[in-house]
Amino acid sequence: MMVWSCGLAALLMSGCGNPGGAGAGTDLDFFERQNAAHDGGYIATYPLSDPDACIARLKEEVPPELQPWGCLSIWYHMSRDSPAVNFRLLDLYEQNYPHDTVFAFCQMMRAEFYVDLAKFDSAKICLEDAYQRYMALGRPLDASDAQYLLARSYLYQNRFPEALETYFGLLSYLNEQSPVFSDRHANLYHDISVAYERSNNREQYKEWLEKCWQTDTGSLSAPWLFRARVARQFSVYFLKHDPDSSIYWARKMQEIYREANPGKPVPVSMQYKLGRAYFESGRCREALPLFLQAYRANPYSGNRMVYYQVPMALGECYLCLGQLDSAEWYVRESLASPDTGNLSVAHGMLQEIYEQKGLYQEALSEALKSRQLFEAKFTADKAEAIAHLDARFKTAQKEHRITELEQERQALNLKMLIGGLALSLALVVLASLYFRQRNRHLILQQQNQLLAKDKALVLAREQLHVQALELSKTALQATQKELDEKARLLELKSQLIQELHMELSQVSASARKPSDPGSGPSALKNMKILTEEDWSVFKKRYDEHFPGFMDYLKIKFPDLTSGETRLILLLKLDFSNKEIAGTLGISPQSVWRNRHRLSKKLGLETTGELNDFIGEQMKR
Repeated sequence: MMVWSCGLAALLMSGCGNPGGAGAGTDLDFFERQNAAHDGGYIATYPLSDPDACIARLKEEVPPELQPWGCLSIWYHMSRDSPAVNFRLLDLYEQNYPHDTVFAFCQMMRAEFYVDLAKFDSAKICLEDAYQRYMALGRPLDASDAQYLLARSYLYQNRFPEALETYFGLLSYLNEQSPVFSDRHANLYHDISVAYERSNNREQYKEWLEKCWQTDTGSLSAPWLFRARVARQFSVYFLKHDPDSSIYWARKMQEIYREANPGKPVPVSMQYKLGRAYFESGRCREALPLFLQAYRANPYSGNRMVYYQVPMALGECYLCLGQLDSAEWYVRESLASPDTGNLSVAHGMLQEIYEQKGLYQEALSEALKSRQLFEAKFTADKAEAIAHLDARFKTAQKEHRITELEQERQALNLKMLIGGLALSLALVVLASLYFRQRNRHLILQQQNQLLAKDKALVLAREQLHVQALELSKTALQATQKELDEKARLLELKSQLIQELHMELSQVSASARKPSDPGSGPSALKNMKILTEEDWSVFKKRYDEHFPGFMDYLKIKFPDLTSGETRLILLLKLDFSNKEIAGTLGISPQSVWRNRHRLSKKLGLETTGELNDFIGEQMKR
């Protein structure tokens, strides 16, 4: 469904369901909060297959002044597979939020469904009503959407003169409104080329395709999408008489899609176009899987005019491969098509299938049906050709007028460009004069500021010199204090090590006496160097060198055990693990385990941080 405004004009209505509009007290952030709470898909949580339940929940949850917008969002989230469900939501939309804009929008949406369902009379009634409502609201641009959809219905009915006349009228109106090539222009250019293609006017068809391909698409919302559509039409143009070129453009279309959508699979409809090109070039086996993929994915389910072309293409492909039963099955499925020309071709294919099967009576019947449909189409085409002759002069006049308007638009753009350049040049000259004078003034100010800064720098240097002297003095005092502390540590450590060596010597001497029953290497291994008496002497000696430190440990870490306190004091003296083991009479592995437990108790992440913590953070 391709209506230019896509119904978004309904978002601009004022006072729908709230005559005063969304004024004070409106909870404008309601949908943002709901989307945030539902991963950006609040409306998707509604029962979209049940319009009545959707409206009931909308009235229960959404503030009244925001309900029309919520209903519109529900519409665009609903599937288009069931017209009855969609029409029911449109009816509820009109009943609960009556407003002229709502009525016009709903009529446009109904008309889109009727066109795709080939119910052209119903579509025309809805479009005329929507057109009148938009004109009454003073919105001619939205009213032109109804004219655009009406022209598309003419196209589906093979009423090409009326379609082209309507298209050119819209294009003339758009060119008068704005010289910029917009999305509306792009849709019209494309549909005009399609109209010429369906009317077998190949010369005009190619001319408009080239115009589409060469136009500047920089102002379009999705330039790649327009170019892909044009490439698809080029593929259609070359399909019958130059299949290799058709294959080139079908692949070009896919290339444009991949560049704009990296990582995404190519749509099935594009694969189908490539399959058509393969088939026309005689490469039926390459075309068959692409046709089957399109048939299974059903990409044209919403458009009956195109929907039945897929099984017909499959029937042709199986007929080309000689698989007559499969060909007959798919061709018969395409007989539900509302297009007279396609029906004539389908019955002709059935005639060929029955002839190859030897069923000549059935073949004759299908040939008669094909002939009747062809004659009916020929008669209609002849009447349309006469009407086309009457409309051709008007169409030529409109094309000439459109060309003039495009030339005027280009001239206007050129004038605007020249004017813009002249204005820019004048602004540059004025700006240069202004900045030149301003720079002179700034230079004087900067010179004065530099003088003031020089004076300030002299004063700052003097202050920095004084501060540096004070800092040096403070640093010297701190360094002296640290050296004194280190000296005391080294002195105490040296004394302790000497005492330890003396005790070890005494133990070794006593170990050599034969009268001692515990003599030998095992006695040395089992000896504990620091007894409780030794511990008392050690604490007393340590407190003499570092008064108050042990009291600090008790206050700071009251949960420390006696063994953990010994370990901290020895680490404070910068003892290695081996020295600590010798001092405490335990193995180095036990020292490592004690260090690990102590680290965890002190809240350290790793055992390697223990020495730094004791040496730096616990200076007392």
